[in-house]
Amino acid sequence: MRFYLVDRIEEICYGEYATGVKSISLADNIFNEHFPGIPVFPGSLILEGTAQLAGSFLELTREHSGLPMRRSVLAIVNRFKFRRPAYPGDRLLYTVNLKALREEYAVVSVKANIEQELCAEGELTFSLVDVQEKRLHEARTELYRIWMRKAKVKP
Repeated sequence: MRFYLVDRIEEICYGEYATGVKSISLADNIFNEHFPGIPVFPGSLILEGTAQLAGSFLELTREHSGLPMRRSVLAIVNRFKFRRPAYPGDRLLYTVNLKALREEYAVVSVKANIEQELCAEGELTFSLVDVQEKRLHEARTELYRIWMRKAKVKP
């Protein structure tokens, strides 16, 4: 993963929901080009942030349930809408809610809020695939350890 668009997972209830945050900084490289003088955080990166949290939530849920590890691969973006722009200094709060979890795929609803105002929302479908690459598993395990360091785990 080149861009990490989740700073931390704040809360997780395995099999139900997760929340995470992304703090937008003027130091983010994206603002060199998007847009000089009027920095706007790209909607595509907000979508990617929700997808990163959702995919991680699905993988963590499977692991917590004792299911074989399968990696989440974004397959369908459905009814995704951007409601307001995000700027440096904003803190995005991502929310993921599980709609369906099957052996081969999963569906989640996602939202991004700034303060209490809706920024973006939609539905994402993930393919769940076997990846027999030890380095990927190790890298994901380390990433999840960092993201989950202060997470509230709900029963």
